Amino acid sequence: MQLIRALPRWDRRERHRLPCDAPVTAVMGAAEEVTWREVPIFRGLMSMMPWWSPRFSADEPVLDMFTGAGFEILARAEDELLVGGIERFSRSRPIARLSSPSIAAFRDFDEPCCIKIGFNFSYAGRVLATETRVRATDSRTRRLFCLYWLVIRGGSGLVRHVWLRAIRRRARRVGRPSSTDAAASWRHQEKDSTTGGNDARL
Repeated sequence: MQLIRALPRWDRRERHRLPCDAPVTAVMGAAEEVTWREVPIFRGLMSMMPWWSPRFSADEPVLDMFTGAGFEILARAEDELLVGGIERFSRSRPIARLSSPSIAAFRDFDEPCCIKIGFNFSYAGRVLATETRVRATDSRTRRLFCLYWLVIRGGSGLVRHVWLRAIRRRARRVGRPSSTDAAASWRHQEKDSTTGGNDARL
């Protein structure tokens, strides 16, 4: 998985997944193409944030908000889309730019007072999933982010749930379903949230 390569160690992680019965090309295309019109709850939550003002029309892709705010698409694979961004605890310079939009540059970035945020959309075994990993570059920033995480965690989970469902709807609409058996085997969305972790080989 590309996300593991980009952030093998994390301070906070959240994962969500849904059954999906569409072709992989339709699913991964939908992950990039879902618009604000398709996620009204997401847009409503964002509009309540005092630091955010809508910059995109209802028909523009949700992902454009992230890439327009300094995030980069770090990798595209047949079954995974990886997005990453680096934020500072600084009002004057809130975004840290990578020297190049690559997994290696993102993984190796270590400037103090920064938060590295990576998230993906992946599709395997008729399961559509998203995972977000967050890693602070120093201990003080880590403590500050932990407090922030307590505030946003509930809304963050809801946003991802809504986003996944919109991707699935679009993928089903544009691609011919291969089977409906997978959907019948799942009754509820599965998710988990993890504090601290390491996928690196020691």
